[in-house]
Amino acid sequence: MFLIRAYPVFALFVVFPGITLVPTAAPGQTPDPIVLRLGGDPGGTARYRHAKQLSLHLPEELGGEATTRTMFRLDQTVEASAHDSVVVSSEIREFRFEVDPAPDQLPDLGRLEGMRFRSTATPSGRIYRIEVDGASGPVAAPLRDQVETWLRELGFPALPVGPTRPGDSWVDTTRVPLSALLGLQGTAEAVEVRTTTLRAVDETPHGPTALLDVRTEWTSGGEGPSPDVIVRGSSRQSVRFALESGWFVDSSGTSFIRVEISSGAGAEPLRIEAQGSYETMLLDGDG
Repeated sequence: MFLIRAYPVFALFVVFPGITLVPTAAPGQTPDPIVLRLGGDPGGTARYRHAKQLSLHLPEELGGEATTRTMFRLDQTVEASAHDSVVVSSEIREFRFEVDPAPDQLPDLGRLEGMRFRSTATPSGRIYRIEVDGASGPVAAPLRDQVETWLRELGFPALPVGPTRPGDSWVDTTRVPLSALLGLQGTAEAVEVRTTTLRAVDETPHGPTALLDVRTEWTSGGEGPSPDVIVRGSSRQSVRFALESGWFVDSSGTSFIRVEISSGAGAEPLRIEAQGSYETMLLDGDG
């Protein structure tokens, strides 16, 4: 059986500066391929604002209908950039959370302000190490797992491994715990498939900007500890990446997920649904 936690699920993300070439082609010709890679000078910092609204549809015994609103500001700094890895440190500068209707008790989330974590990724953005400042002992591993899922759930997407042209797509697949996606306690997992497409490269006030479409699908894990849990969900994002500055400019999207948990032979399954909308904006950057 799974229980709804008394604290919110919210999304953190890591974004990285990149190095790329702008495709140049005469009208009617196929543009030259471009290479999108993580990079940037150490010390370059970008400051972002992220806002999310989530509508939860729960059984009455678990609280019924509820709406959560989350806002936070995040500073991100390139610590190191090499041919095989990029290290980015992040700090939460401001965090706000609201629930409607307000619960009897709400945890003090003020401690999240000032939270710092560091991620190490391949040049194409696949994260292989996460370190959370101050996290040690039994809480260290679960906290790293949670942060990693936040980074994937609503973060800017990983980049293609090789050269790409407008119209090309690349796919990342992983298994994620429902405890991280929806705040459910338990061992159930979902399969997450994220498909990113380079739609175009346009001139904008930020200079040449790559326009990315991102679609994420969640389905049941299908084996292991969660055969009685059915998961269906998806999200869509539009993302802009400024080629000259090497920073992501903004992202906006929506998501929907439905979970059914079997509670025994002949019994109605427990049904949970969540609909979300979110937006991320670059406030300023000196990278």
